[in-house]
Amino acid sequence: MNVGVVTLGCSKNQVDSEMILGLFKSVGYNIVNKPDEADVIIINTCGFINSAKKEAIDTILEMAEYKKSRCKALIVTGCLAKRYKADIIRDLPEVDLVIGVDEYGDIGNILSKFLSQKFLNHNLDFTSRVVSTNFPLSYVRISDGCDNRCSYCAIPLIRGPFKSRKMEDIIGEVEGLAKNGISEICIISQDTTKYGKDIYGKLMLAELLNKISRIHGIKWIRILYMYTFEVTDELIEEISSSQKICPYFDIPIQHGSDRILKAMNRYDTKEKIYNLVHKIRERIPNAIIRTTVITGFPGETNEDFEELKDLIRDLKFDRLSGFTYSREEDTKAYFMKPQIPEKVKVQRLKEIMDIQKEISLEHNRLKVGNKYSVIVENITDDEKYFVCRSYMEAPDVDGRIYVKIDDASSKKAIIGEYSDAKIIYYNEYDLFAEFI
Repeated sequence: MNVGVVTLGCSKNQVDSEMILGLFKSVGYNIVNKPDEADVIIINTCGFINSAKKEAIDTILEMAEYKKSRCKALIVTGCLAKRYKADIIRDLPEVDLVIGVDEYGDIGNILSKFLSQKFLNHNLDFTSRVVSTNFPLSYVRISDGCDNRCSYCAIPLIRGPFKSRKMEDIIGEVEGLAKNGISEICIISQDTTKYGKDIYGKLMLAELLNKISRIHGIKWIRILYMYTFEVTDELIEEISSSQKICPYFDIPIQHGSDRILKAMNRYDTKEKIYNLVHKIRERIPNAIIRTTVITGFPGETNEDFEELKDLIRDLKFDRLSGFTYSREEDTKAYFMKPQIPEKVKVQRLKEIMDIQKEISLEHNRLKVGNKYSVIVENITDDEKYFVCRSYMEAPDVDGRIYVKIDDASSKKAIIGEYSDAKIIYYNEYDLFAEFI
């Protein structure tokens, strides 16, 4: 029997998918990448914002077409399955089984009953997951859920309260990954910087990173999804002093107006954001700072929006992603007034990204002539360039470093290995280099 998984949404979903694949592999299923080869198709969905929900529904309908041929079972899981289980069962008869994220603790029993196959493990296991990322990268989830209750966000409704994993379990997982050749790990959760507060009584991310850094075979450690108020001096020092932790700070600020930040139920203020960014850059001059912002939050005035633009111009983030506000049921912001017209949201986002394009262009210009250690990920579809990343580029979300394929570069590049490269050219979001 063959099983295939289609993963939508964030890297945390990807980890869940890898554990689901590990569950199937443990009972003898073959893992396939093409849906037309799968007897069981699993769609791991995202239900965070409207665009993600639409993508999930479209994907379900697309995968349902394979039931006309080989596919015998279409299973929907993930965040959409938790949030809209009854709707999926009612409106999508093509779906055979719906498993929400709150049912993962008993997923083995659920699958056993449905597929008439004895799944010995009843829950998902981090240690037996099937890594699906580009070798030698893997994501490591250190907690689940969130307690922050941002007024626009449905994640606490889907994933529940914040829950840290035990440190020894995380260390064991990373050790296992390293033994299997993984050299780069990305630390992820809904709120990485809160790690340990619930089970150890204090913030423990710095200590966790210190222990992971000692694991033989791990070369790069990258932390994603930090909150400003939890980026402590201890954490900054641990990153600054480490040879393995990438000085890469992924800190979503969401806005630059104190009035809107308060309405979002964020713990930040504009002053705190400025102070933290300046502190990081003062202590770690080569730090890369990524952020995320939202345009068109309910009640966002032109003055609020100008404050956001001014903050972005002032702080000149190395990386920035933007989203238009998505009105989500059962969130506090859903009922806020006035709701901003979609056309205005989109126009404001365009203005933000135009500003960031110029900032990014200037950042990249200053990198010409610099030398970096890069991981060679793969080659472009046209086979003209090696695709690489340095500590400055997170997988999936950032630009890339491209090296032209020729006789000289081919002798110095091995997919999945590290090489030294010198930046020779740039555009708004990508860099071009030569191996040295």
